[in-house]
Amino acid sequence: MLPAEGFCIFTLMLERFKEYIHQLDLCKPGERILIALSGGIDSMVLTHLFMEAGYNCSLVHCNFQLRGQESDEDESFVMSQARRLSLPLFVNKCDAMNHVQSEGVSVEMAARALRYKWFDRLMQSGNFDKLATGHNLNDDQETFFIKLFRGSGLAGIKGIPVQRKYIIRPLMFATREEIEAYAKEHHILHREDSTNAGDEYLRNRIRHHLLPFMDKEFPGSREALNATIEKLKEQESLFSNLIDEKRNQLIEQDADGFKIDKTTLPTISESLFFYILEPFGFARNQISNILSASLSNQTGQLFHSASHTLLCDRKYLFLKVREETTNQTFQLDSFINDPVNPIHLKVAVLDNYPGFSFENNPDIAYFDADKVELPLTLRHWKKGDTFVPFGMKGKKLLSDFFIDEKINRFEKEKKWLLVSGENIIWIIGHRSSDQFRVQKKTEKILKITHIRK
Repeated sequence: MLPAEGFCIFTLMLERFKEYIHQLDLCKPGERILIALSGGIDSMVLTHLFMEAGYNCSLVHCNFQLRGQESDEDESFVMSQARRLSLPLFVNKCDAMNHVQSEGVSVEMAARALRYKWFDRLMQSGNFDKLATGHNLNDDQETFFIKLFRGSGLAGIKGIPVQRKYIIRPLMFATREEIEAYAKEHHILHREDSTNAGDEYLRNRIRHHLLPFMDKEFPGSREALNATIEKLKEQESLFSNLIDEKRNQLIEQDADGFKIDKTTLPTISESLFFYILEPFGFARNQISNILSASLSNQTGQLFHSASHTLLCDRKYLFLKVREETTNQTFQLDSFINDPVNPIHLKVAVLDNYPGFSFENNPDIAYFDADKVELPLTLRHWKKGDTFVPFGMKGKKLLSDFFIDEKINRFEKEKKWLLVSGENIIWIIGHRSSDQFRVQKKTEKILKITHIRK
């Protein structure tokens, strides 16, 4: 809604701008503000308001090269405005279409990813405090419908956040009509993006057809929609805080990630458990299977998201960042040098004598040096591996040994094996092989110590 005729748009808009920033604590006087300047009316008005309010500003512009000469003209315009305003300007040219083809994403998603990746670098290298964008109330309404039509939950349909990490949106109090009136009043130059006039993008179709239809058929619907979005933001914030509180109660920090005590799960509903695991990327259709495996004690079962792996073990669910499996091996070519990669080992060849003192330490192993073949190999376990545990005569599957030792799948994947020829001589940090044990007739003893970091 525009102010009453005769009221100074400049004074009203500027005061609302300053009050909005103060009320929501978006930024403080003296902080360094980086303004994302496309050259469009929203970002040009945002820059004008920040300067009138006395903030320390710099500008940043992304040229995605999507509209050929028009994109280059936008860049030239922004550069001329930066010179006119005597403001520092950072410009980045990037090939958005190449990102579309390589990543298989939409043009909008590609531009967003490239934009914020560069923003992150600038914020860190330039020691800026906040980055401001020109999103307004109309953008919020359009985003609401985009998310609604795509089946988003509460987190999506609540609209655009006013603040997220270092990003602030100080124009979210104003409609596009108010911004246009302010620009006209103060003769603020700006560029029009030609793609905004077409209906190629869903946002444009909502802007050109749905919202005008609402204005015509349901007078006052815009104000009602704004009120609804504000309520949704408030409810989503409350909901997120409650979920965070429950998540902190349920999930414990672990040496390799996180763990969940399985005894806490019988009282957790599938819906609640989905939101608890949401930061780890698990899909809703995986939650039932995870709970079922947990409650029926299906130990050893793994579940994967794009970012994490969940292991259903005896007493806990273990969560860790997903890692690419590797069959990489390392070789020890002599008993002279101490290897430090992938783990640090100290190697010594000693004379055997009556009364030789053996240390009882799982990180130290002793072998008959004459039975050991060089090069020794360091590798992880693989299915079907066997060895003869110290003190036994027959072979044992490593998988059975790990079960007996209560070593879960996450832990066993990290264990290093020392191999001589085809024989495993040591599960490092656990048990050596009886085949290579030191006997009375042994002349030279190979002592290997695992140096933990």
